[in-house]
Amino acid sequence: MEWDIAYNTSKQELIYSEYGRNVQELLQKANEIEDADERQAYVERVIKLMLQMQPSVKQQENYEERLWKHAFRIAGGELNVTVPEGINATPDAENKTPEPLPYPDTHKRMLHYGKNVLHLIEEGKKMEDGPERDLVTYTAAYYMKVALTDWRDGKFYNEDMIRKDLYEISDKVLVLPKDAKIGEPSGNQPSQDTGSGRRKKKKKKGSSSSSNNNRSRGRGNRNRRRR
Repeated sequence: MEWDIAYNTSKQELIYSEYGRNVQELLQKANEIEDADERQAYVERVIKLMLQMQPSVKQQENYEERLWKHAFRIAGGELNVTVPEGINATPDAENKTPEPLPYPDTHKRMLHYGKNVLHLIEEGKKMEDGPERDLVTYTAAYYMKVALTDWRDGKFYNEDMIRKDLYEISDKVLVLPKDAKIGEPSGNQPSQDTGSGRRKKKKKKGSSSSSNNNRSRGRGNRNRRRR
């Protein structure tokens, strides 16, 4: 016994999968209806069905125009019906190449130092040799140490490695002298601790003993009154 089964993989590809194959077949057969009034009512009922299948489309602006555009595109671009007034049912251009997004430069090295440090080094490269560029060099080295200290919890940073990285990132322009000491990150740097940040209240010394003494005195006074 042979089964004549038409699988979806052998059928025409869905134009808008959210409406399903039945809606697509209904719209593609709409123009076969000869009577204009029947054809108009038929298409309007299909569009209502599309709205029932995708009720969230109501949250969008001009959702009715969107449904009519989809209906025209599913039908192949032509539907011999009257479109409601104020609605442009011409399908939007498909396969339009979008403008490329300005992705960050992924070829940059040493991204773990942070974008701001890399930008500071780029600006320092443009400066002429002198005190201002030396200041930028020291500042960049300091923040590189801050970033590395935070990254490694302050345990394994190496100033010689920072000098080497600064030299390489700046294309051998910014040079930090070997005898220059890179400043220590101060305690005012923002903490990266993600804990609750709650601190336990410290008990004042002698507070428990003084309260106990007050209680014993109160009891003694009450006993004297009873006598």
